[in-house]
Amino acid sequence: MFGYRGFQEILRLLLAQIAVITIFLALAGMLFSTAIAEGDFRSYLSFSGSVLALAALLFVLRLTWPVAMEPVELLWGTSAKVRITRWLEPALLWAALAVAVASIFALLGQTAGLFGTLAFAIVVLAALVPLGVSLALLVSALRKKVSYQKGIDIMNATLGDEKGFERVIASVKNEAGTIETTVKANPQGFAFAGLTSKPWHDPKDFPWIAAFEDAVDEIASEAERVLRLEGDRIQKYDYVGLDGDFWKSFKFVARHKPNEDNLASCPTTAALLRTVPGFPIFRDAMFSILEGGGIIRPHRDVSNVFLTLHLPLVAPKNGTIEVGGLKRSWERGKALVFDSSYSHQAVNASDQTRVILLVDFLHPDLTEQEREWVKEMSL
Repeated sequence: MFGYRGFQEILRLLLAQIAVITIFLALAGMLFSTAIAEGDFRSYLSFSGSVLALAALLFVLRLTWPVAMEPVELLWGTSAKVRITRWLEPALLWAALAVAVASIFALLGQTAGLFGTLAFAIVVLAALVPLGVSLALLVSALRKKVSYQKGIDIMNATLGDEKGFERVIASVKNEAGTIETTVKANPQGFAFAGLTSKPWHDPKDFPWIAAFEDAVDEIASEAERVLRLEGDRIQKYDYVGLDGDFWKSFKFVARHKPNEDNLASCPTTAALLRTVPGFPIFRDAMFSILEGGGIIRPHRDVSNVFLTLHLPLVAPKNGTIEVGGLKRSWERGKALVFDSSYSHQAVNASDQTRVILLVDFLHPDLTEQEREWVKEMSL
């Protein structure tokens, strides 16, 4: 979740932390009162168990916040990240250790009442520190929430539907968290430094693409023949999270390895692929087949060292691809180039099959030496 909605998830985590610490502290107080009143080992054991559970909870919370640091910085701010790392995380850790020690004292309370009282005092004092820090952060978070909402309201009031505002509209929706994709570049895994980053690139910046567009009829004929005669070599595209088997592929290159049989089946396509700078250092090169009604949900690819070419060969109406919050439609013979390290999704809302030539080719900013390194690493 992005923008305002993503920030609300962080706010909920903070509120949940305050609630559970308070509840466990109250539970420990109740069990301590029972132990004092009854004075038997079982009651002190229950008190000790509640204290130990609180220690475990505080430790789990200490482990949770570092995982949330990137969204905290992006959605709440650097100052909030600093406060959490300098104040909240140490408070949770030391409180967890102190409360764990108190659980031992609680067990000794039945033989020496002073130990039980000491245990409860340690629990209260230790838990109040992260609770107090959490409450201070909550005040900051609520102020941020009001500021977030006010800014979104102001931006929404200035928006129009006229053409040319697509990027503005996508940016505001991202801020509000009302789109499934994000406008921010953030590849899975490895990110290569210094590469030009934008969701959509102009195909005219890649001179070799013109030959693909000029040969669209020949490439489409080869794709049609493959669909008709080579069904046994068409495979479901292996993508984790895909709901169904409506995305299929006929691969020419996979992870830098050419499929010589498939290349031989489509000589025009193969000849053109060999003109792409860096061939065969592709993540994928294939006929990408998306059946009618197929939906490829938002995802982002590993690393940013590749850009992706879509050359539509069969492009039914109502087919769209969205990258970084910006949507495009497939039109037969008109190439699209995008950066798949941005969150992207595709929809074929027609009842016909969509077929494109898809090529994940090396980013043009990479030097020859860097290209060889990418090949060696099998990125």
